[in-house]
This record gives sequence, structure tokens and C-alpha cells, in this order.
Amino acid sequence: MKIILPILLLVFSIFAQEVNIVEQLKQIESGNKDKAAAALSDFKKNNPSDPSVIFLDAVLTENGKDALNKYESVYKNHPNSNYADASLYRIFSYYYSLGIYNKAQEYLTALENKYPNSPYLKIADRNIPEEDLYVEKPAAEKTKEPVEIIESPKKVENAKFTVQAGAFLNLANAQKLKEDLESDGYTSELSTKEVGGSILNVVTAGRFESEQNAQKLITHLKNNYKLNGRIIPIE
Repeated sequence: MKIILPILLLVFSIFAQEVNIVEQLKQIESGNKDKAAAALSDFKKNNPSDPSVIFLDAVLTENGKDALNKYESVYKNHPNSNYADASLYRIFSYYYSLGIYNKAQEYLTALENKYPNSPYLKIADRNIPEEDLYVEKPAAEKTKEPVEIIESPKKVENAKFTVQAGAFLNLANAQKLKEDLESDGYTSELSTKEVGGSILNVVTAGRFESEQNAQKLITHLKNNYKLNGRIIPIE
């Protein structure tokens, strides 16, 4: 899936040993991806391991996870490449757009430490929340603590709030959390949401008349599943 990020063209000093892809990046910026893709095909035939070629390939890759792997290949295997810092910035931006802030901070720190003079640091200058909005890993196995449910019945018309318990790239993880919460006595729903070019599987639980009542489920999620839930209005 496409990483929805602008193609930020900065001034690069092209290394002699790397393929010059500036023209292709300009084509992408102007919306002419077909020409850039055609050039990429030729580059890959002659220079498949060139870090600039790998970077261009990542920019043109629609699947977000596949693109991340290519960006990681650039900065890990070719740290002196002209596009190593750009690759780190793109990975940082991907996780930031998903709300996976701890992961985003990890890559921003790497960018700061490895490329302190990178022009991308000015672009990446933003406040990063301490808690993740979305999660990638499964919820922790629930404990045996008793569950105190303060929830409006499923069909109560004046229920105004629910809780977003988690959002997962992996559907099986979302389904598992939904089943666990239902076994705890909460109503739960599973929906999808596109964020940053990726489809997330969102688990909501409970129907509450007030945010105060919903706070009980927030505490339950933190204590029993190690998850940071969010109270959201019922649409």
C-alpha cells in the first residue's frame, strides 16, 4: 500500500558510484510515475544493488511494508549512501502517520545520531506523543483479575461513548482482542480504517453513557492487556 508522503526533493551531491535518480524523483513529484517506473526497470537490470536504485524502488512501491524493507536496506546496508538519511526520515514519517509514536521516535533518534547535519531533521521537527495511538503487536495475555463492568446495554439509545481498545495491522490480533473483551462481558466491534496508506483493524468495546463510566474499561485495558485505550464518541 502506498505511503502517503510528499516527495521532498532536497539538494543532493550525487556520488559517482551511485546511479543519479534526481530526474526520476522530479518526475514522481510532478505526477509522472510511469516514466520514473520505466527508468527504474532499466536501472534494476544494470544496477540492482545500487542504494539509489533501491531508494527509488522504495518510493515507487505501493505496499507500505515492502517499501519500509527497502528503505531499511538503504540505511542499514549503505549508511554512506546519498539517500540513507532520506530513508530513515521516510520510515520515521510512516510510523508517525500510523500513530506508532515509540517506533517513530526510535527512527528519529537514529536520524539525529547518524546524520546530525541532515536537512530532514528540520522537516522532522515535531512533538511526538508519549503513548502510541496504534499498536502492531498482540495485546498481552489477560490476567485473572475480576472484571468490573459499567456499561450501557448494547441497545441503549443514550449511550454516547465507546472505547478504542486497539488497532492492529494484523487481523488475527484484532480478532483475538475482540473475543477476549467479549468474554470479559463487554460488547465489542471490529472495523477497518486506512491510516498512512495502511489498513488497520480497529477494535472498539463498550457502550457508555458517560466518559467517567468508560474510564473503567480504560483501566481494565491497561491493567489486563497492557493497552492504552481511548474514549471516543459514538457516531
